[in-house]
Amino acid sequence: MGVKRVSRRDVLNLVETIFFIDFLKGLSVTLRNMLRKPITTEYPAEKLTPPKRFRGAHGHFVWDGSEPDSLKAIERYMSYEKGKSRCVACYMCQTACPMPTLFRIEAVQMPDGSKKVVRFDMNLLNCMFCGLCVDACPVGCLTMTDLYELAGYSRRDAVLRVEKLERQGIDFKSRRGDEPDRIWSDDVHREKLWGKIEWSG
Repeated sequence: MGVKRVSRRDVLNLVETIFFIDFLKGLSVTLRNMLRKPITTEYPAEKLTPPKRFRGAHGHFVWDGSEPDSLKAIERYMSYEKGKSRCVACYMCQTACPMPTLFRIEAVQMPDGSKKVVRFDMNLLNCMFCGLCVDACPVGCLTMTDLYELAGYSRRDAVLRVEKLERQGIDFKSRRGDEPDRIWSDDVHREKLWGKIEWSG
């Protein structure tokens, strides 16, 4: 397949110079879109609810009786409390992460031989929000919530401790746990941004 060569004149002809043809061509795009409904939102007065699968701030799901079978299989080897993070300190999230220094995970062995997670910190300044850590978690502990307002006044505010991760996980599950796992929460939100989709075929 050959290369298509496009020629462009360096000088406008007399008609284009007098009647500002190039200017009117550009202005026609503005005039066409001037009467269309804008897709922007009046943030922060108006906020859209992101999809359930939005990659926002992280959270930890807690021990509440809804654990997957993979976690129930190793339950006797863990020292845990109801309502606390169900992290098992397997370090799979840190292994999968392109920036492993993002995590600081520590666990101790209890007198009865079980393991207890005592530290799980995430520094979101290093995070790319790729979601690989969530995919790697074998017990479904780590999740990405729909929280996106992450601005703070110091670098310290970007570090998520395990207590905050637990609160965010509980909050996310209580608000959107029963919602179907789809890209948009409903068609109204999708149509507000992208308009009515005409399916072909």
